[in-house]
Amino acid sequence: MSQDFAKRHSTSNQPDRQISRFTLFVTGFIAGMFVSFLIYLWQTVPPDPATAEIPKPSEKPKVEEMSWDFYEIFPKSEVPIIEEYVDDVKVQNVQDHAYILQTGSFQNAADADQLRAELLLMGLTVFVRKIDVDGNDWYRVIVGPLENDLALNRAQDTLAQAQIESLPLRVRR
Repeated sequence: MSQDFAKRHSTSNQPDRQISRFTLFVTGFIAGMFVSFLIYLWQTVPPDPATAEIPKPSEKPKVEEMSWDFYEIFPKSEVPIIEEYVDDVKVQNVQDHAYILQTGSFQNAADADQLRAELLLMGLTVFVRKIDVDGNDWYRVIVGPLENDLALNRAQDTLAQAQIESLPLRVRR
């Protein structure tokens, strides 16, 4: 017997689908409520007595405020200039030394001149000194002379900002 397969006959009715969707919704809702209830119970579990004995900090540690004593430090930080009076008219500075900073030592004069040019562009007083070491010529790049500690510190700061290492040397005048 021939059968028409193009027409499908449904054995289930439309109302059954609505009931199954409603049943699925109610089942999911109940399952969600049950999981929520379990989470609620899990969070309200009383603490374990062993962990209840752990000491807790009573108060936050108090931070001591720094005391600024500007008014006492600055007058005391004056550096006296040592001077020697000669003939009541002339004043001679007794400081008999100055500072220089060696910023590099090269065997090639062109390398020394390149570093010298960079330092001149930074506003420093620079010169190159040729030195003979064991029969080899070395060219040292030197910043200075610097008259006092303040000038020395400023030059070192300038070089440090440019990431150039320096070696301070004290020389006689």
